[in-house]
Amino acid sequence: MIRVAVVDDHPHVAIALNTLLDEVPDIRIVGESRRGSELFSLVRQMHPDILLLDLFIEAEFDALSAVGVLRTDFPQLKICLLSAFLKPTMVHKFLQAGVHGYILKDDDYVSKIDTIIRDLYNGEIYLSPQVYVALAKATRVERSDQTLTERELEILRLAQRGLPNPQIAQSLHIAPGTVRNHLSAIYRKLDVHSRHEALQIVEERGLI
Repeated sequence: MIRVAVVDDHPHVAIALNTLLDEVPDIRIVGESRRGSELFSLVRQMHPDILLLDLFIEAEFDALSAVGVLRTDFPQLKICLLSAFLKPTMVHKFLQAGVHGYILKDDDYVSKIDTIIRDLYNGEIYLSPQVYVALAKATRVERSDQTLTERELEILRLAQRGLPNPQIAQSLHIAPGTVRNHLSAIYRKLDVHSRHEALQIVEERGLI
């Protein structure tokens, strides 16, 4: 029997999981809480194999610190985060801290939660498809041996504000053709084909 605990401030999460898992013979939800302050007592009392934890359950709740404590005190516990927020650098930190999963709440995870739980129990990592894509893009930038220059970052900051090339050129006192050349260099370095893709990557990496 795989024992699961759910710590999430949205009651519909536990209700949906209970409804779906009620007919699954090898998985049982043994504990629920809507408060991050009850996390450690719940784990100590119920001894779950899997913890589904809302990343931002409370404003004062530090999920990264909590994961660190849980990994030390309960090394066999498999932790899977639930979140509506996706930032690759943050996901990477949690994976380094030892979580086994990161599920976006708009992912259709409930319909396949039994498979996800079994995979987590067996030591596999589960990431929502959107998380895989975001991590792949961020890794692509990290591995690039070509860094963006300060002028290229200036152009991207202005592009982020929605300025067209002529206005960017005017703001920086350079020719429109020079802006186009810089954008071409940016696209080449980031391995993208559009301003939108370039902005998405540099925003995810926190470069602008």
